[in-house]
Amino acid sequence: MPPQKTTAIVIRTRDYGEADRIVTVLSPEAGRLTLVALNARKSQRRFRNCLEPLSLVRLTYTEKPHRDLGRLDTCELIEAHADLRRNLHRLGAAACLAELAGEIIGAQDKLTDIFRALETALSLLSQGVPPDSILCSFLIRLLVLAGYGPRWQRCQVCGRPPSGALWLNVNEGTVICQSCRPSNDGRLYPLSFGTWKLMVLAQSLPPAKLSRLRFPALAARQTLALARGFIRQILGRELKSFEFLNKIGKGEGRG
Repeated sequence: MPPQKTTAIVIRTRDYGEADRIVTVLSPEAGRLTLVALNARKSQRRFRNCLEPLSLVRLTYTEKPHRDLGRLDTCELIEAHADLRRNLHRLGAAACLAELAGEIIGAQDKLTDIFRALETALSLLSQGVPPDSILCSFLIRLLVLAGYGPRWQRCQVCGRPPSGALWLNVNEGTVICQSCRPSNDGRLYPLSFGTWKLMVLAQSLPPAKLSRLRFPALAARQTLALARGFIRQILGRELKSFEFLNKIGKGEGRG
């Protein structure tokens, strides 16, 4: 096949053999691509500074028929997002969003939207917007764009918008108001009304305006717990990047 050109975000890399590197990127045209960068670990000139995870790049690649692994031919750095690497919590939030985007990419009609949402989130994190708020807002937005958006606007049982304390059924992606909540149901997560309103806004606001949302400590804890549970339900496992966030600790690198 002839070489293809695309803008992409580097999701992750790993060493391959003695000199090569496997690069996974997210493209608005082709979705997730896994490419081999031949001799990348020996040649400092060919792929200089452009294979760091979370970087925005412009690349040329060649797909191999009947193979999952294509070849990375050229790569040019557009934006390194270097500021992300100066703050561990911003880096952790960016890594979680990039990993989720790479895992849920699927429907062709949403490729560009998912890519642009991730691109916007990385840019906002680089600018210093509070990482907890960006992580919560864009986790929800990515799930919605991928078709996994939980149905949060109304109570699953009575069909009315919640007006007070409510509960989230992670298995079904729905909310249940206090009046309809069954007793002793361990599958339900508690959710404050304020958190619910923020999560609903995160589904509907344009990505560029998600930076206006601020998740207080309680809302951030509840949203992340619910998102993690829902993602585990979808993927059948935890995002690896959440382990990195756990190691950082609550107080470190939140500036």
